[in-house]
Amino acid sequence: MNNKPMKRIYLSGAISNNPHYKEDFAAAEKALTEAGFLVANPVSFCRDGWSWQRCMRQCIQVLSTHTRMALIYSKERSEGVSLELKIAAALGIEVFLVATWVEKARQEDLSDAF
Repeated sequence: MNNKPMKRIYLSGAISNNPHYKEDFAAAEKALTEAGFLVANPVSFCRDGWSWQRCMRQCIQVLSTHTRMALIYSKERSEGVSLELKIAAALGIEVFLVATWVEKARQEDLSDAF
């Protein structure tokens, strides 16, 4: 990684119906951080015991301050992800899967090397 400023990115993925969400979010955050992103991870800022509505209010507030969103692929249906995708589209937030953001950062680093 070079000395460029880190790019802020919001992390989105299924939580409520995903028994492995903590592992999924940790792995995604690690990959994005290693690619040079400063990650806003809902698992970090939503507290255990919060209702779904309270957590989503916090997520929407944080999401609205970002221009990028990384999506964790999941087969689980998620009302929260659906809502975040609608908000991202309405606000013009760029959305890609985590692996795509990591690849885009790698390509950018390669092009900066020449």
